[in-house]
Amino acid sequence: MRKIEFRLHALKDTGDRQNLLSPDGLRQAKRVGAEQLRGKGYTHVLISGSFYAAQTACAMAEGAGDFAASNLIVPSALCTVRTMEFEIYENECGQTVRPEHPLIKEESFRMATEFADFVLSLPNDSHVLAIGESPFLEILIYGLIGKVVEPLEECDKFELDDSQFQRSALYDGIPPL
Repeated sequence: MRKIEFRLHALKDTGDRQNLLSPDGLRQAKRVGAEQLRGKGYTHVLISGSFYAAQTACAMAEGAGDFAASNLIVPSALCTVRTMEFEIYENECGQTVRPEHPLIKEESFRMATEFADFVLSLPNDSHVLAIGESPFLEILIYGLIGKVVEPLEECDKFELDDSQFQRSALYDGIPPL
């Protein structure tokens, strides 16, 4: 069974430095690594394309001291190229996942399919740490398990394993995983 732990990035900086972690965010990620991630045996570390997700992964690895963030994987399932559409969506709906929204239906299916394909290609005893951003992590989780989760706070986690992946069709007219 493959285990997956999703984590939201740490506290970001503000103003001109908003694509970086704040000093408090770096300390937060190191502390989470030391207190919550040490000894978990991660075999793969995935990040979204954001620099602050990479900073979070590196600081968590440094804090834990027993896994490396030197070979970060950036799967397309943790991000989107539909940024303008998501800006409109977030203005309308905020960070909450609305399954009935066409953008969420399409992107959650794409993200979940790509993520499941990747995870299921890994050895059965794999333990994946995936660090990303809202609402994309929550959309991916929805696509994988068919349930809406509350928006994650900085460094919060959501855990599941590959046996929980939704195998039935979640959407009208879209084939199942």
